[in-house]
Amino acid sequence: MKILILGYSNLFRKRILDVFLKEKIKFSIASKSKAQKDIKAYKWFRDYNIALRKSDANVVYISLSNSLHYKWAKKALEKNFHVIVDKPIALKFKDILTLLKLAKKKKVLLAEATFFNYHCQFIKALKLIKNKKNINYINTNFIIPTPLKNSFRMKKKSGGGCLHDMSAYAAATARLLSSGKLLSFQSNIFKNDKGLVTSFSVSCKFQKNYYFGYFCFGGEYKNNMILYSKEKYIELNNVFSPPSDKQLKILIKNKNQLRVEKTSKDNVFRNYFYEIKKSLQDNKFQSFYDKILIDAKFKNKLK
Repeated sequence: MKILILGYSNLFRKRILDVFLKEKIKFSIASKSKAQKDIKAYKWFRDYNIALRKSDANVVYISLSNSLHYKWAKKALEKNFHVIVDKPIALKFKDILTLLKLAKKKKVLLAEATFFNYHCQFIKALKLIKNKKNINYINTNFIIPTPLKNSFRMKKKSGGGCLHDMSAYAAATARLLSSGKLLSFQSNIFKNDKGLVTSFSVSCKFQKNYYFGYFCFGGEYKNNMILYSKEKYIELNNVFSPPSDKQLKILIKNKNQLRVEKTSKDNVFRNYFYEIKKSLQDNKFQSFYDKILIDAKFKNKLK
């Protein structure tokens, strides 16, 4: 597996690069804004179109501003690359459908890079609850301080805003943990005076359980998930952006007795790329298509 990175983003530089180096994943980089550095990339490009035309990679990872995801994902698919896109895969529902149709036609992988469920903390929590059908209520909160003004997350033209940045977490949570048909859906979206979405909430009723989520730019940092069953209360912290260098704790309350279980250090990005590699080896991509479509339908309701 050789990967071409379109965009030398902070996410790639701070969280993914180290995985590629440790796992000896060969990668090249196309970047317009960053000076070339000796970070073991086997090739650098200064133009995205040239990179897509001349690269010998078989996978393209798109890590650009949100508004550019659709354009460059489409171009990469048209050139028969397998494609991974940072969330959100595209800003419009119709564009996501276009990308899916093209990926299926070309018989290549298309994946949205949502990682949190690959961490052992999340996997262990599901084992503690035994079966997601035992979950009665799901509550998530992801609140971060307001991003810097020069961040693309605070620029509407760049596809910024809390909704585009965080709705993938809400959609994936519902896909992974809800049980039964969706019976009702309610969302609230809040914008600043420039029309940028700064927070949103979602409340869903499924046949077997309920889900409530709150996501926000501008507040004291909070990043947790709480699962309620008839017998247990389970709380996960740092759930949507778990660090790779720390043990995380799961808080469990059962019959009014409180205990804490530690998880081992884990790297969601490493685990995610293991699955990508296996999918490429097996030439099986349908599960990735399904995840994208299910999440896209959920996100499309957030209006």
